[in-house]
Amino acid sequence: MVRFIIVRHGYSEANKAKRFAGQSDVPLDAVGVAQAQSTSKYILDTYKVDAIYSSDLSRAYETVRPLSEALGMDVIRRRDLREVDVGVWQGMLIEDVKTGFAEKYDAYKENPGIYAFEGGESYSEAMERAARAFADIAAESDGKTVVVGTHGGIIRALRTVWNGIPPEQMKDIPHVPNASVTVAEYEDGAVTWRTVGYDGHLEDKTTEEGIK
Repeated sequence: MVRFIIVRHGYSEANKAKRFAGQSDVPLDAVGVAQAQSTSKYILDTYKVDAIYSSDLSRAYETVRPLSEALGMDVIRRRDLREVDVGVWQGMLIEDVKTGFAEKYDAYKENPGIYAFEGGESYSEAMERAARAFADIAAESDGKTVVVGTHGGIIRALRTVWNGIPPEQMKDIPHVPNASVTVAEYEDGAVTWRTVGYDGHLEDKTTEEGIK
């Protein structure tokens, strides 16, 4: 059995500007940096961590870096833990996507789990990618507690797969907040959820839960 402590990245410059970040490498803003510190302290006070993994994008890595520094532990960065590739929308303001791609944006909001981003990937593909990444990590981490820094879309996709929910029903699964902690026990592909999207440790530093 592996205990996964899954951390969504802190508040980023793209979150602040209301942009589709996708796989663009945007940094945390000042609030996100403070969130990362609070999340590190919470995890240190609550769990014994054996390994730390992260998306290779800086907003995820910077969220778990304070924890890695406190523990003197390297972060293993993986490309397959990146956010969903939103293709041509990457870096665009959400309001500009709503107006410039109105029909496509409506289709995305109506059924994100099966939507394929032009020039990017579908959430269904992201689900497969996330599930493979976590299965790989689990295979080399038996009996360990592993922190994984990743992204809101990937956590949403992972919850869909691990709950055995069809992609068409992913729309019913909400985003978890920035710098929140989701804990799942994983054994041979079976998952027991211990907490989802906990952000009580952030106190007055809580921020948005996802794209509106």
